[in-house]
Amino acid sequence: MIREVSILNSNGESMFSKRYGQSSVASEILSEFVSSLALLVPKLQLNGNIEFMNLKNTRIYYSNIDGIVFTLEADKRDVISEMKEKLQLLKNSFLKTFQNEIYQWNGETSIFDKFESIADEITLTYLKIALIGYSGVGKTTLLKLLREEEIPKEHIPTIGVGIKGVKGAKIGNTSLICWDLAGQERFELTWDKFIRDASLIIIVTDSTLENTVKSRYFVRLIRDVEPEANILSLANKQDLPNALTPEKVSQIMETETYGLVAIDPMNRMKLYELIRKSVMGM
Repeated sequence: MIREVSILNSNGESMFSKRYGQSSVASEILSEFVSSLALLVPKLQLNGNIEFMNLKNTRIYYSNIDGIVFTLEADKRDVISEMKEKLQLLKNSFLKTFQNEIYQWNGETSIFDKFESIADEITLTYLKIALIGYSGVGKTTLLKLLREEEIPKEHIPTIGVGIKGVKGAKIGNTSLICWDLAGQERFELTWDKFIRDASLIIIVTDSTLENTVKSRYFVRLIRDVEPEANILSLANKQDLPNALTPEKVSQIMETETYGLVAIDPMNRMKLYELIRKSVMGM
């Protein structure tokens, strides 16, 4: 996920900036860092090349051309070559759009406002969300809830993996792509492959003691395979008798857990908000 785009002159003065998500560092610290970076970059003789450096959970990509410095902050799990390509497109588009204004700039940033829609189009990315849990816990029902589809009245097991987008649902400047992983244990050998490169992995339990204890396996799997992914743990089927409370599930799973009833359409916004906070909160 791309978190921020900044364009500055060689004096560290901001010409254009757009934030798409929370940074891994405080915003005022990032702004000061980017300004300092803009003073340094022209001295590095990059010759138009794009380099990057690692922050806590993100990377800062940077380059310069004709006295203008371009930076892009993106998650570490984003493909480096793709992020470099996007920064190159931002450079080319900005210089082409403002080829006359750049060299007569007097500090008024509003002249670059029309670049916002161009930047939005270039920085659009797809955010992978993996739904994992044993068979019958309600993963597919959760996906249908999120997609505003009719809730199934009977359990039809997912085979392999189902991959579907969520129309109209965006977080920052990303479109959501959900991977619904089959929960039957015969598919266990595929789980590590399907959760790779996921920005968010949602662990779903059915709030029973037996299933919750077994589902601790997924926490260990995620920490081994995709340790930088955000984890959202959901205690589904809270409407059933003897369901463990989310607090109890959280205690057993050793990860923060939220209760949900996936068959209730009223829970769609709650689910979306939980996903949004999990992704944006770093």
